Amino acid sequence: MSGARGPGDAALAPNEVPYCKNCGAPLSGAFCTDCGQQGDVHVPSTQELLHEALEGITHSDSRLWLTLKYLVFAPGKLTTEYIAGRRVAYLPPFRLYLVTSVLFFVVASFGTAHHVRLYQPEMQSGSPGVKLNQKSPEEVCHDLQTDLGPAVQAHLKRACEGIVKDHGASFLHDVFNLLPKAMFVFLPLIAFFNMLLYWRPRSHYAVHLLFFLHVHAFAFLVFTLEGLASDAGDAWPALAAGTRVLSAALLLGIPWYVLLALRRVFRRGLGATFFKALALLLVYVTMLLLTMSAVLLYAAWQL
Repeated sequence: MSGARGPGDAALAPNEVPYCKNCGAPLSGAFCTDCGQQGDVHVPSTQELLHEALEGITHSDSRLWLTLKYLVFAPGKLTTEYIAGRRVAYLPPFRLYLVTSVLFFVVASFGTAHHVRLYQPEMQSGSPGVKLNQKSPEEVCHDLQTDLGPAVQAHLKRACEGIVKDHGASFLHDVFNLLPKAMFVFLPLIAFFNMLLYWRPRSHYAVHLLFFLHVHAFAFLVFTLEGLASDAGDAWPALAAGTRVLSAALLLGIPWYVLLALRRVFRRGLGATFFKALALLLVYVTMLLLTMSAVLLYAAWQL
């Protein structure tokens, strides 16, 4: 005995209209015209899943590889392509920025956790094999003084004790959690300054923001590779010399990349672009130091 069929049923009568299983709209083709979901959504077999994964890597998500190709080897091209309206072949700028930034901060947090200690206890003098002289956090932070008032003094001591207690692990964890959020404030500010640099002929503010999304996506990729190279050099000393050269080459490539990207996107002469890039570098470093200082102070305040 068969019951009444609804939009979610797999079997259909000869004259029955198929429905989208996601939104319930009538289907007139392979995809829903309302939500875009594929009409055939049967539970796939293992073979189909593997085929879908392989196709996603090599074919259907080819825009990832094209995006990375232009991001790395054609400075500024992704921005000009977006401005020209050629967008479907590439990853959206904000998604590209988020993916590369998350990748960088994950790699950086692991490297920092293994290699950085903000506070190292003193060694006792005496016979070999003696243990560390573990002073209490209160003893280490006892002499910290400030003229900014008792409330700031209390926060300062609490932050110091928190850093000493676990050698800065919690502090660094908070810093790395705050940095991605701080960059969302930093990016619009540096984009605004760049708009002032290129005031005539004036471009829309969004063009400058897009430019820095792509430049920072490239920088995050470089910093990720540099971090992995440094970790490899630490793990295998025989590779240390090569990884140092690679790290230096990667980092030195960033200024040239920005110079070429500025010239491609904003179409100025080489001399004008060079001097604007110098001004941008000075402001960028200043604003970045201020942003980092604010992050460090806020993280210490929250301890």
